[in-house]
Amino acid sequence: MDTDCRYYETFFLIHPETNEDARSELHEKLKAIIKEHGGEVVKVDPWPLRQLAYKVQKQAKGFYVLMEYSAKGEAIEELTRNLRIDERVMKFITVKKGKDWSPDTSSLSE
Repeated sequence: MDTDCRYYETFFLIHPETNEDARSELHEKLKAIIKEHGGEVVKVDPWPLRQLAYKVQKQAKGFYVLMEYSAKGEAIEELTRNLRIDERVMKFITVKKGKDWSPDTSSLSE
């Protein structure tokens, strides 16, 4: 991994009326953004349709996706820009992982 890259995870919520093909296309689009900026996607974990604890954009359900990756700052800026303008994405959060985090030690790994 490039020394300028850091590990991140982005957790985002997709509108419940988005079909499977459109959700897959969104995953691929976001992965391509990371790769175009010199990053590497470690994991994409799409969840099935879930009941939300509270309504988001007047929706009571949604599809969560957890994406783990290494990237540089400009990749995060472009990823954030795309998540904000994509109508399929209702909400998202990106978290920088600690320096000692690695894909092998992820608590979500099988």
